[in-house]
Amino acid sequence: MRNLPWLIAHRGAMAEAPENVEAAFDAAFSHEVDGVELDVQMTADNVPVVFHDDTLKRITGKKGSVPDYPFAVLQEFDYGAWHSEAFRGQGIMTLESMLHKYAGRGAMMIELKSGSGIQEPSKYCSRLCREVTRLITFKVPEHLLKEIFILGFDTDMIAEAWQLAPQLKYMLNVKKPLNPEKQNETIHGMLWGYCLPLRKLSRQFCRKCHARDQRIAVYSCNFPDEVSYALNAGADVVMTDDPANTAGAFQKDMIYLAKNDILGKNKHG
Repeated sequence: MRNLPWLIAHRGAMAEAPENVEAAFDAAFSHEVDGVELDVQMTADNVPVVFHDDTLKRITGKKGSVPDYPFAVLQEFDYGAWHSEAFRGQGIMTLESMLHKYAGRGAMMIELKSGSGIQEPSKYCSRLCREVTRLITFKVPEHLLKEIFILGFDTDMIAEAWQLAPQLKYMLNVKKPLNPEKQNETIHGMLWGYCLPLRKLSRQFCRKCHARDQRIAVYSCNFPDEVSYALNAGADVVMTDDPANTAGAFQKDMIYLAKNDILGKNKHG
């Protein structure tokens, strides 16, 4: 992989295909991206699958959520027709199949979903952490582990996953900038960086994190001017829903920033 900054397809190329399914990830890698971001939840029978929402309704029209169903039942639902008829029949992906097909093609940023509203959330989160780290450890060749990142909003989940697989890189999702110097040092020491919404990004936050050797990811940059803003502010990972619309702008901005030594200033200024 090339050096930072990276362009990452958020839930795959979700602007042109249904999010978090094979069609979206295939579309993403047809563009010049450095990797993909995906969301992982646990089925009722402990199978980690790729799915974002707290409920199934928006994507499948079904009641309930991923943790309510065994994998065999979830396989019967359609995950593509909601986007357009062209994608009818897209199935839910397991994390194992995702790793098998895409590990080694770029960075894989895996967000752990804490299962909002489920019973016994702490047990659910522990099972998810165990299964995700187990699959990554056993299914991904050791030399590719450096390209696997674990993300999440839940600090307890991040800490538990780190304890199970400290060789992976971890990012904490935050809703707004925070002061890295005032964070729990134990958690902070586990983190490769932070991930936050584009509208909350600031150059000051990037500089504070870079000073502590931590990186910043930002989502979602879907237009060329948003990509430029993120890179100029110092973001290390630019997530986009629409790589077809942003990859060209990203490459041009990278050339400009490198030529004018702005990348170095952003990271060390």
